[in-house]
Amino acid sequence: MDKNDIQAVLKKLRRKKSMLKDEEVAFITKMTLELLEDSFGDNPYFETQSIERIVRWSSLRTRCEREREKRGLSLKDVSVQLKITQYRLRAIECGELRTFEPAMAQKYFRFLGIESWVARWRKANRELAELAGLGSPAPERRKSRKRRT
Repeated sequence: MDKNDIQAVLKKLRRKKSMLKDEEVAFITKMTLELLEDSFGDNPYFETQSIERIVRWSSLRTRCEREREKRGLSLKDVSVQLKITQYRLRAIECGELRTFEPAMAQKYFRFLGIESWVARWRKANRELAELAGLGSPAPERRKSRKRRT
């Protein structure tokens, strides 16, 4: 990948159902670090892992925002309907893990109707999902068959 590919990666990120691949995340992270290196220098908070988390979370954020806006809802509207404070919803969308509540996130994803998409996101971003307390996707339930004797 080179610098010209960043437009294609960003365009993919904006698409409704897209999720970034590992090499795309690595590319965006590398480019961000290069572009901002002069501004941040040796700042301990400016590290590859933090940038990568932001990039990985961006597809989840975009999906939440799009689904919410498709319904014509603001964060305030959703807050009232779900009885979840706006700052908690913002934490979910932005990946602010210090104030992130997994149970509220699951409720929000269910409300938006994106649970299956989030399950795919969790699978593609296992470490970040675990860090956020989202864990791995629930195993599919198998229908139990009663044995006839």
